[in-house]
Amino acid sequence: MIDFKENIELLEKIIFNFVLTEDDNDIIMKPKNVETLDKREVIPLIKAHYFNDDSLQRLYREAKKWFIEYSKIPTRNELRQIANLANLDMSESKFNSLFEVDLTSYNYEFLFKYTKAFIFYKNLNASVIDVLSYLKTTDINPENVELITNDVREKFNSKLNVSFTSAESGLNFFTSIDHVQLSKVGNPTGFPFFDKTLGGGWNPKTLVVFQGRPKVGKSMVLSNIAARAFMAGCHVGIGTLELSDRKYMKRLGSSILSIPFKDYDSMLDNSQVSEVAHRIQHLKNEMPQLGQLIVKEFPTGTASAIDIENYFLKVQQNTGIKFTVIVVDYINLMRPLREQGNTYEKIKVISEELRAVAIRNEWCIITATQIKRDAVDDQDISMSDIAESFGLVHTVDSLFGLIRGPMEKRMKIKLIANRDGGYTESFKMYRMSYEFAKLTEEYDPASEFYSDDDDTQSLENQMRTQYQIAHTNTTTLPPNLIPMDVALAMPVPPAAHKTSADYDDLLNSI
Repeated sequence: MIDFKENIELLEKIIFNFVLTEDDNDIIMKPKNVETLDKREVIPLIKAHYFNDDSLQRLYREAKKWFIEYSKIPTRNELRQIANLANLDMSESKFNSLFEVDLTSYNYEFLFKYTKAFIFYKNLNASVIDVLSYLKTTDINPENVELITNDVREKFNSKLNVSFTSAESGLNFFTSIDHVQLSKVGNPTGFPFFDKTLGGGWNPKTLVVFQGRPKVGKSMVLSNIAARAFMAGCHVGIGTLELSDRKYMKRLGSSILSIPFKDYDSMLDNSQVSEVAHRIQHLKNEMPQLGQLIVKEFPTGTASAIDIENYFLKVQQNTGIKFTVIVVDYINLMRPLREQGNTYEKIKVISEELRAVAIRNEWCIITATQIKRDAVDDQDISMSDIAESFGLVHTVDSLFGLIRGPMEKRMKIKLIANRDGGYTESFKMYRMSYEFAKLTEEYDPASEFYSDDDDTQSLENQMRTQYQIAHTNTTTLPPNLIPMDVALAMPVPPAAHKTSADYDDLLNSI
């Protein structure tokens, strides 16, 4: 192992020689089974000022210019000529000393690992210097400290955002094996409806949004989603911006442990939670596959996607668990990293930031949003009913609608949009138990509909066929029926006279 501080001179020479080893030199060959960047892709990432040695710095600057112009790594002789033409005033002995490194002592993976670390290390140093300079020349006060904090975060993000993804890592249309589709790896939801419509469960790197009117039960739905995913074995994190963490824990406890809502209100100190401890132990015994469930309260209107990401990453680092599902309750109460001019842009940017967090960490992030005021009394909702930003629809992977009348204790959950999986317009009905803050499935035939099922398609086609037949002029009536116009033209027979005995006979028969 090479120490960055103690052997920085040796490290710089090794990296200089590694990246500038000419193309026709077989001293360092990249193994076919090693998926790393090609040296041609590494050279642009290394800046000349990364080298402390003045000779290395000046020669690398000229070599990089040559590479950019000719798309070729210069040979040793070409480097010598480049140094002379650039008037670097470098003696022959000094020039040769820069190449006094035996690369055969190191394998390709080792050299690439240290080159990558070198780039990150130098970028980190530059970022710290840049931020310190910015802070020294900026007036900080209570009014702008939050904005300055975001500026510092963005400076670090931009400086440290170095991609080591190979240009050869993409897919080529003309390569047949690149057309092979990867099967979805969904994390179990605990809801058969979601498992089916989402292709197996909560998929990593996705953003799922539920939309509904105010007081429809968005928080109840999100807490039930978290609870069932946890009981199905997922590690779940909850970021609550509307309810306090204790109130959210009350919802989870009522739903998971079947403790009535009102009983939680009497738990005012540690001595009154023995029943909770007993039921938790029973739950562990009955369901050994349980995941982890962490609740964190964030101040309303001040937490960003990065704040939520940083907290749960810290929990992962401290506990060793790997979250698969993050529930954010809910997106309209978050703030973007940088203030936007209007609400449309605000929600659009927040949804993009949340989805980026999901992709970076391979999480499924689930949240909710409001529908617009005009749609509050509608019996059905669609993607056009998003309250503040239709841009959210363009960003989410799956969009569900929550539909319920003001006094109803049952809810319809409908899949409105699905980026990759179909089943749009499918729905499932759920009963809402306010005593235990729990959703339970209804099981009668009319309580669910799956738009992509074969039976459903067959029924739709049959109904279309019957509708078309009914509107043709060649319809043949059954022999016991007559046309409507003939029936209307027929005289109405006079009503028969009824006696009291007739009515007595009728009542007796009943």
